[in-house]
Amino acid sequence: MLITELTRRNIIEALLPKNIYGKLQLLDFLERTWKLSEMPSRDIWQHMVNNYDWDEEYLFFTCLDILQLPDQRFLKFLEQVIHPIVRDSETQAEYAELINSYLVHDGYRLNPTEQMSGCPVYKATRLQGGVPSRVKNLIFASKGPKPKIVLLDAVNNDIGITGNEKNRLFYEESVPSSGLSWSNLVQWWAARTNTDPISSETDKALRERLCDSLESEPERLLFNSYFERIHPLMQEPPALIPQIYLHYDPYTVRERNGQKVLPRQRMDFLLLLPSSQRVVIEVDGKQHYANNDDTASPRLYAEMVAADRELKLSGYEVYRFGGYELQGDPGKQLVEEFFRKLFVRHGLL
Repeated sequence: MLITELTRRNIIEALLPKNIYGKLQLLDFLERTWKLSEMPSRDIWQHMVNNYDWDEEYLFFTCLDILQLPDQRFLKFLEQVIHPIVRDSETQAEYAELINSYLVHDGYRLNPTEQMSGCPVYKATRLQGGVPSRVKNLIFASKGPKPKIVLLDAVNNDIGITGNEKNRLFYEESVPSSGLSWSNLVQWWAARTNTDPISSETDKALRERLCDSLESEPERLLFNSYFERIHPLMQEPPALIPQIYLHYDPYTVRERNGQKVLPRQRMDFLLLLPSSQRVVIEVDGKQHYANNDDTASPRLYAEMVAADRELKLSGYEVYRFGGYELQGDPGKQLVEEFFRKLFVRHGLL
């Protein structure tokens, strides 16, 4: 099962204090997911309606054994909880948001996909675009000369840094399935610098170190606006990782004729979200599409879109901002609106 017992239990326990059955009677609601006629030994009506000597916790966890229900039937049950026949349209979104706050961690989300008499009908969909391989070797926040990176072990994809190692940060910890949060990064920084992980000074020092690696005012505006306008909205905001080198090597040393230097592919910002969802954010200056004399360069533009294609085919989401957009208060507002929509899309807000 892809949907874990923990996720199922969290969802049911969050729904129990609410009106799960909505506008329907209990048995009418359950019949939308279970064939009650095929459960003669489990007289739900007798115990839940006539005698009422079962509570809802016993009904779902013991009688209906919802923790072991096949994924598709469990998802069908959740769809029924917010179906317009069951739930008023005024509360559908509230219930969907509650369910998605847990469901997204296992790679699913309830989305409105069609209409019934003007009311949304939600369907469970698998989150797409996740990157199947695990995160390894985050090299980021580089200042000054680029790091020199070599492949030490082609089988295990172990790398080493042989030059300018003091100019970058190297995160070697495992990234949890819930993604890399800002608090994860602060704890790592605190261990690295021997400081207090819950101190505001530690948080500030890490933020300043990351900001020092940024190369332009538009990049700094995006980074600082994220902290100022998005962090206060979230209990566990994702870490916005700047100036990161993406390293992977699908070939053995022999297949690459013994060449051990890895190709470099640097991104302006990276977010590692739940369920292996990875979001790349690029801030484009004129160097992305123009020559030094400011004439348009089809070659530079083609290289940029080719790199985007490669990332997207590898499972990354890629978003680009023009540096011209990220100026002053309008730029800050744009950043706030973008991240709000992005995190709503991923079930984080």
